[in-house]
Amino acid sequence: YGRCRVKGKLGQRHADVIDTIMYHAEKRRMASGGLELLVDPARVRRMLSDSGYSHEQLWVLLDECMAAIIEIRTPKMRAMGHLIDSVIESKMTRPNPLNGGTGTRAMWQVRLGAAYVMLLKDDLRLYYNPAPIARLKCGISQAVARHILSHSAEPRGGWHVDTLIEAVAGTLASKGMRNARLRLKEDVAGLLELGVVLDGSRVRRCVPQPPDEASQPPKGVPQPPDSVPQPPDSVPQPPDSVPQPPDSVPQPPDF
Repeated sequence: YGRCRVKGKLGQRHADVIDTIMYHAEKRRMASGGLELLVDPARVRRMLSDSGYSHEQLWVLLDECMAAIIEIRTPKMRAMGHLIDSVIESKMTRPNPLNGGTGTRAMWQVRLGAAYVMLLKDDLRLYYNPAPIARLKCGISQAVARHILSHSAEPRGGWHVDTLIEAVAGTLASKGMRNARLRLKEDVAGLLELGVVLDGSRVRRCVPQPPDEASQPPKGVPQPPDSVPQPPDSVPQPPDSVPQPPDSVPQPPDF
């Protein structure tokens, strides 16, 4: 454990960008203490645009990631640097379907800063799809989701809501804590899609549910059948006619 100081503008939106870049990295290699990633920019833009990010917003966030400085202090080391050192167009290309399949687009060569790589070096290597997190409405919900998904074990009884909020946002006044709880409730469906459920004053893990199933009962619960046996539309009826006595019966002969 240690301390981390940030100088600049960094938040959950910047984490969306970095997580998406790392999630879609096709190749990785260490170089001079940093980490170089080969990324298809179209896949990054597609995932972030689905979460409401425009092309211009993506570049603004990348610029802020490269401008911010982080300082890390632990009992064993101290480092200072940037999250992202550079984003360069690579010589490697991919087919571009927007040009009728005949054009190409350049890949990105993203270099993560040495200080950030040192922060990740001993971190627990857990990989999750960043798209559902990026779709959450509130930053506090994103921070709580990342905190939970980065832990391999759940405490007995789950996490206490206020403890989670303090872990990601620091000590808050009573009004700030109330607002944070309300914002978490606004993202109940999105958190459920990630496998995080709000259970009163506790937060627990559950089986992730797609958005269209978030309001449905959990799978595996017996449900009544759509139809129950009905009596047949018709029951045997007596025949329309029954044998009748003949119209005439034999009469004795006339004498």
